Amino acid sequence: MRITCIERVLIATPSIEESRRQWSRAGFAIAANETVLGRIRFAGLAAGAIEIDLCEPVGVQAAPLAAAVGEAASRGGGIIGWTWGVAGGERQPIIPIQLPGVEARALRQGLSGVFSAALEMTADQNARCQGHREIFGSNPNTVEFLEHIVVMAPALDDAIATLEALGIACKRIREVGNGTRQAFFKLEQTVIEVVGPTRDRAGCWGLAFMCSDIARAVAVVRENGLPATEPKPAVQGGLIARIVDPIDGASIAFMQAP
Repeated sequence: MRITCIERVLIATPSIEESRRQWSRAGFAIAANETVLGRIRFAGLAAGAIEIDLCEPVGVQAAPLAAAVGEAASRGGGIIGWTWGVAGGERQPIIPIQLPGVEARALRQGLSGVFSAALEMTADQNARCQGHREIFGSNPNTVEFLEHIVVMAPALDDAIATLEALGIACKRIREVGNGTRQAFFKLEQTVIEVVGPTRDRAGCWGLAFMCSDIARAVAVVRENGLPATEPKPAVQGGLIARIVDPIDGASIAFMQAP
């Protein structure tokens, strides 16, 4: 199994209706149709080549994905994990799962607190971007792709070993201070930033989206009644601004390249 990308991000919510309102207020275009599969109700949006599925539990949850969605929704929601896009090779032991439009398989090996699955990729990054534009439309906030996803890990060295065992090389480790470090991995346009050790719940913490016009992104958010910070220089270069309150338990940032 060779991992080539993050194919989609999964976000649990107690209410699809409220989740739709909040993500729309943040300037994302959301598909009108919804799907119910495996006791999960799905609604979708996109950031470039990556689909983002909003997931609401329906009834009693026992299967791995439904159980993860139900647990996160019970505490107000949150990013539960993602699906890896893979290209051939030897497969890990699998548990089949259903997602909108695809058949995937849950993986038993992954980061602490992160649900992960894998599916065979038949489309490259550009084709997936085009497909998402046709399904979801353009985002009013000018978001073009998911720049990075932040994961909190109880033990950073263990997290690095887990990802490298999956064939994803650590690009850089940065000392933050007070014993905390960040490790960076990259697939296509998206950086996976793993921070540890964490004293909080292990798992996905936030998403940063690259915009073509960060001033427009902030204006759209504020026009829709959500507070957002002023754009300021980012550590990576360019600009960054944040929505003040999390959406579905996820911290959201907008970025603009230098």
